[in-house]
Amino acid sequence: MNNEEKYILTPTSKRVFGTAVHSKTGDVTDAEHILREDALAAKLVYAAGGEKPSILLDLGPSAPGGYPIIKIAGQTGRPTLRIAYADWYEWIVDPVHGENGDFSRGSCTYLGVELPVPPANPYRYELYTIEEAGLYIAPMIQGQQRWVLIQLDTEGSVDLEYFSLEVTSDLSPYKGSFHSSDEELNRLWYASTYTAQVSSFPNTDAWTVVEGWLVPRKLAKGNDVGLTVQGEQWKDYRFGFQFVIRRNPGPVSAVGWIVRAFDENNGYVGQIDLDGRLHLFKRSDGVYVRLKPAVSLSIPIVDGRVYHLEVRLDGARMETLLNGTLIDTTIDDTYAEGKVGFCQPMDKWALIREVRVEDAAGQLLFADDFNGDLSGWSFARTPAFIADGAKRDRLPWLGDLDWAGRNVYYAFDNYTYMKETIRMFAWHQTPEGYIWAACYPENQVKPGIGEYGYYQSDEFSAWFAPVLADYVLFTGDLELARELYSVMVKSLDYLWNYVEGDGLFYQRYETSKGIWGHLLEYTGKGAYVNFLVYDSFKEGAYLAGLLGLDADASAFEEKAAVLRQGIREHLWDEEQGHYVKLKGSREFEFYANALALAIGFPDGEQAASVREKLKETDMGKYQSLAIRGKFHYGYDEDALGTLRKPGGGVDWLGALADWRGPHATWECMTYPPAIMPPGKNWGDSSHPDTAVAHLLSGYILGVQPTEPGFRSFAAIPHPCDLQRAEGTVPTPYGEIRFEWELAETGFCASLKAPEGTSAVVGIPKPENQEFVIYWNGEVVFHSDASAVESTDGLTLDEDERYVYLRGLKEGSHRIERWGR
Repeated sequence: MNNEEKYILTPTSKRVFGTAVHSKTGDVTDAEHILREDALAAKLVYAAGGEKPSILLDLGPSAPGGYPIIKIAGQTGRPTLRIAYADWYEWIVDPVHGENGDFSRGSCTYLGVELPVPPANPYRYELYTIEEAGLYIAPMIQGQQRWVLIQLDTEGSVDLEYFSLEVTSDLSPYKGSFHSSDEELNRLWYASTYTAQVSSFPNTDAWTVVEGWLVPRKLAKGNDVGLTVQGEQWKDYRFGFQFVIRRNPGPVSAVGWIVRAFDENNGYVGQIDLDGRLHLFKRSDGVYVRLKPAVSLSIPIVDGRVYHLEVRLDGARMETLLNGTLIDTTIDDTYAEGKVGFCQPMDKWALIREVRVEDAAGQLLFADDFNGDLSGWSFARTPAFIADGAKRDRLPWLGDLDWAGRNVYYAFDNYTYMKETIRMFAWHQTPEGYIWAACYPENQVKPGIGEYGYYQSDEFSAWFAPVLADYVLFTGDLELARELYSVMVKSLDYLWNYVEGDGLFYQRYETSKGIWGHLLEYTGKGAYVNFLVYDSFKEGAYLAGLLGLDADASAFEEKAAVLRQGIREHLWDEEQGHYVKLKGSREFEFYANALALAIGFPDGEQAASVREKLKETDMGKYQSLAIRGKFHYGYDEDALGTLRKPGGGVDWLGALADWRGPHATWECMTYPPAIMPPGKNWGDSSHPDTAVAHLLSGYILGVQPTEPGFRSFAAIPHPCDLQRAEGTVPTPYGEIRFEWELAETGFCASLKAPEGTSAVVGIPKPENQEFVIYWNGEVVFHSDASAVESTDGLTLDEDERYVYLRGLKEGSHRIERWGR
């Protein structure tokens, strides 16, 4: 295979540095030193009356996300260092908002909740007070950025050794590959699969460890308290730790702790904030009750400075010491025993290290230097999952998941992200069967009847069966199908409740968000959602059949047939030759017609008519459906031409050729990105629902599963104007290796099928030419023969476009077609 390293965008380690200094302003020397960890430093000087010094750092086309870490070698004064982030160049150099990053907090409101969600930073900039050398670690994630602005905001100087990110997305090694005679398509395959990676998170736990510091945060749907696993019967003890408070650009930040905790909701809570005050609470069933008015401290509290805090408990007496100085004594006998932990409400940012608990005699009860794992602690955790994007929402969306998965399956053998995300949505099913469109991974509260979540959408809910079916088809994981089968059945029962006598699904108001908009407004019998519900029952029948539940499979097929008939009668406009947007309308809708082609719904004549009308759209994910449908019905040149030049503001290849942004597949795949007011550029530059590697591997290369896990598969190339393509596909049985090449008078393909699999290979027919096909050097087909030949279990058949060699077993196969 070809050398793929030049295409791979995935970072090679969890710590990444900038790739280049793009520019600098003001008094800056040796700026290039911040690109690596070599003990040399750049110097930024902000003199009185001078210009703010700044460095604009380019993180490169992979535009990773993670925890920002800077190392300071020295400083003069106590200057404020600002770091701002953007994924697109124009946004970071914007004179109005650039120093605050590409979007402002609260600017993205379409979901009705604050985005991005913790542990991502709601701000796109950070402020650090620099008063000593050392590491400065941000406690919140910056999700994705290509551009980092480093600027001194106040007078003084800073010697900056480096800026780096500790990457928080998936770094799994590639197991699949794609290479063709078209370099742009090669880059697109790797950009697509990388987009799935940068949007896949091993977890978004409330707590993590960075450089030996505990970073505790509150998740949106998690408790703000985390506790030691042990300690229920600890009574009189000393609890000590070091802490650093990080500045929040909005509310005042603070460090919080809890002692004698019966559980997360009951115990004594203390807090020191950057206003220089101590707060003490009695937490009772999750409610904070003040033990006394806030205590003003004589010790100055500065962000970034390391402090030591100790709490001494002796009967009803509780003493708090800061840097060895007693700052408070409180008497209360509500809680006599319990665990220790930390309490970080939303917007309170701190780092913790060197935790130690001793009894009254000085005997060690517990210690953690955070150089290991966090198994000694209990806090809000999440499974691995794949999100809709790395920068903004950072939430899983059911309606985007099928596109994402199809790219994962062709590149990686780590299916954990997809598997756990599907489980996550199964958990978020209401008693009546509706499945939430988007969810918080940390949520542990099952939804009740009529609770439709943050994005009330039957359309998204209907994606559950297709997502699960595709997962099983590509991975062979029948165990997950068995585990979630009852969830799927309940989901289909819910959908069927709204199929009316005309055989169409009726979209009611309560759950009407979706492709037409983010508002509850569109009701009726729309074509897109009806195609989706039809496909849900088809996929449900497929899964039931795999599990040997033939009666269920038949029942689902019967319901799919009802929907099929309803769609044919009421949504196909014979005169115009397309599916209408809504029953009673004659309006053409791109999304619905694209989905119809992608799932193979129309007959050949209808498909030809629909294909002619699928020209341009403003959303890449639906254009990719159209491309898939065009390949499916044999309109290969149109499909590839659309991928290269989709129009409508969508442009995959243009984005990958532009140095100004990430080389990934973007939200809607709009390129150039839409021009928004300063501070409103929250559009995501990493959306796996616009990734298209599955089109390249599944059609251009031609490898697709026909039985679960690629136990049987097809290798049927769609060469178009390409001269060659080769690739590998990971499967549970091993690696599939397939390559093909067009010669002036022939076509050659090589297949290596893993043990336990069988394959069919399709050889494209030449136009107006007699030919012979060889299999491993043996003639097996003559184009002018009255019958095809078979040998060693191999069977052959043909249609207008291909000759098919069926029954190819494990091992290596060389198939050649030459003219006569």
